[in-house]
Amino acid sequence: MNYTWRIVKLGLSDELNHEGNLLENAIVNVQWKRIAEDTDGTTVSYVGKTDIDAKSTNLADFVNLNDVTAEQVIAWIEEELSEYELQRINNQLDKKIERSRLRKITPNW
Repeated sequence: MNYTWRIVKLGLSDELNHEGNLLENAIVNVQWKRIAEDTDGTTVSYVGKTDIDAKSTNLADFVNLNDVTAEQVIAWIEEELSEYELQRINNQLDKKIERSRLRKITPNW
C-alpha cells in the first residue's frame, strides 16, 4: 500500500507568539487528505484537519507563508499526529481499499 498526503487548505491568522512578536499569515490549521493506493491502482482517501500552534513558534523559526513548502506542512501534520492516530487512519484506508475490491468482484444480481 502506498500512502501519500495532499494539502487541501491552509488556515491563516495573524498571531502573537510567546515572545510578543507578530507572526503575519501564520498557518494555524491544515485541512488535508491521506491517500492510499494499492498495487491495482485503487485509491481511497481520508480527510482530516490539524491545528498548528503558531503561538509557541519562535520568531527565528517562523516560516513566511510565501516560503513554506508542502513538505514542511506535511512534517507539521505528522508531528501533531500520534503514531496511534496515523496507524488508525491507515487502517481505515486499508478497510476502504478492501471494500472497494469486494465491490469490484461481487456480482450485481
